[in-house]
Amino acid sequence: MNTRHPIQPTNDVVVLSLAFSPTRTRYIAGLSDGCRIFRTDNCLPTYQPILSETGRKGKAPAVLSDAGVAVVAVLDDRFFAVTGGGSTPQGSPNVVSIWDATLGRQVARFDLYEPILGIRLSTTYAAIVLQDRTVMLEYQDIGPVEPAEEHHMADEDTVITAPNKVKGLYPTALNPYASACLGKNVLVLPAQTIGQVQLVPLPSGSKRIFRAHDSAIRSIALSDDGTILATASMNGTLIRVWSTATLDQLAEFRRGMDHAIIGSLAISPGNRWLASTSDKGTLHIFDLRPGPSHSSAPDPPAKSLPHRRNPSYPTPRIPTPTYQTSLSNFSGRSSPHSITGQGSAQEYYGLRPPPASASPSSSAPLTALAAFKSSSLAPRALRDTRSVASATFYTGDDPPHWQPGPNRGYTYTTSPTGKRTKVRNPVPPLPGNPNGKPPMGIIAFAPKDGKLYGVSGLQGDDDEGAVIFVLGGGGRPRWELFELLPREGGGWGLVGRGYREILGRQFVD
Repeated sequence: MNTRHPIQPTNDVVVLSLAFSPTRTRYIAGLSDGCRIFRTDNCLPTYQPILSETGRKGKAPAVLSDAGVAVVAVLDDRFFAVTGGGSTPQGSPNVVSIWDATLGRQVARFDLYEPILGIRLSTTYAAIVLQDRTVMLEYQDIGPVEPAEEHHMADEDTVITAPNKVKGLYPTALNPYASACLGKNVLVLPAQTIGQVQLVPLPSGSKRIFRAHDSAIRSIALSDDGTILATASMNGTLIRVWSTATLDQLAEFRRGMDHAIIGSLAISPGNRWLASTSDKGTLHIFDLRPGPSHSSAPDPPAKSLPHRRNPSYPTPRIPTPTYQTSLSNFSGRSSPHSITGQGSAQEYYGLRPPPASASPSSSAPLTALAAFKSSSLAPRALRDTRSVASATFYTGDDPPHWQPGPNRGYTYTTSPTGKRTKVRNPVPPLPGNPNGKPPMGIIAFAPKDGKLYGVSGLQGDDDEGAVIFVLGGGGRPRWELFELLPREGGGWGLVGRGYREILGRQFVD
């Protein structure tokens, strides 16, 4: 038996999971020693449960134990849900605990008797994603519930409403990455057939199923109004956009030529922009409302496919607002603004020059390559619509065995011959992340709520541009801020404005 103490400390705090709230004003981080809730606009923490190893005798634990949380979901500053995981889990990976942050205690607890891979919360429902099915919960009056801590004020007869009643059970294909979207009136899941997607209307209605890809579904994103759906498969080369009303394909974008793992998809509040991240470390922005000059020549007629009655994308299908941008003379930088009263931008944003735009100027001459792309002889991969702007984001430098715990990489054992042998340990998987790597590239657009976001002070109007937040976990988790702004002469530039460390020092030079 190996009784030696490890040279490297095993109590390092790492981020095991990350998730934005439905309004994108908050995000939650599942840590190896609990969880924390942060503001999205400036990465400042707003809530951290008191950590304790034991709960009340005869009752469910009143506070989170000082152990790993691998599945998280948050509903602004009120409810959040957690499931234990990691090398030292907070509890059973089959149990989901729903907490009320105002009362500071657990209000509901469910044992699903199988590993929980993901959780989605809304103001009316909660979806618990399992390996090949999803359990739907609806809110129900619970009470009276007493606060767990003295500083949380509540009457003795306080009755709260929380997800507590099972509404339905929806079978899916194998869903190891916990792909799911919960909107205001629809639940989107992979169907039981590989490559198909099912739309479950809420609170009731007939389920609709359509084929989105030929391979398994990897990532799904739903617009705020629930009218547009974006999907990506395990191949990671094509991203398709669909109408939830007609199930027509509205657009198809090419992320790249080689295989990639799509980390996250997001649609802007005005349904103008689509963002995607991948394990290549690149953030791509696609335009859902290109002008008539989007392609120099229309695509050749395509064969009619089921649920893809409009496979080509030569003209815009979403009406373009007539509002004119006030930033049309953007030259790569803009004057910094104060962000929601948290100090000047120079205090914690490291400004960097924007990368070259992926979109050429509209006045640029037609090159031989562009002419070949527009011809019917060009391969489809060259004629596909690509991103209008892109930038790299932080992907970390964690080793394969990045989770804290004894014997991270190797274990010593005795072979049958009596010789002491070093055996390499497998990388432990995480719920919704079977490869066991840290969560990276979790993205969200700034909400359109009347506030100013980013260094340029954008208000969520898609014609002015967009503000994108990117989260990454692991041993050095980061919150990054990007701005999509128009360039002089046409096109768009994606500017990396800076980052903050989620754990440790908040202000970064």
